[in-house]
Amino acid sequence: MTEDFGNFYDSEAKEKNAKLSADGKRQHNRKVGDLRSILKKPEGRRFVWELLGDTGVFRSVFALNSNQTSFNEGRRDVGLELLQKLNEADASAFAQMQREYVSEVNSKREEING
Repeated sequence: MTEDFGNFYDSEAKEKNAKLSADGKRQHNRKVGDLRSILKKPEGRRFVWELLGDTGVFRSVFALNSNQTSFNEGRRDVGLELLQKLNEADASAFAQMQREYVSEVNSKREEING
């Protein structure tokens, strides 16, 4: 008789986990879609590029103070997570953001140099 209850509870738990899993997948897919929408606009790509830079993804986290190093690594970890999500949403977006950034830098250089 204990086995019957065990099977009942197991199937109930499996149903609950399947529902949570389906809800999790829906949420994940929505977030990926949201990021894709952001990446379709130049303004969105500029914002994400700047955020990646602000989090320190492109530089060393080392500081003479170990607390500062830990803080920097925490920021960088957030940036790396964003980079992972970015690659999942649109694998070509990072390269596009790089090209747009380089183009903007070159344009500013030309303005300065005349």
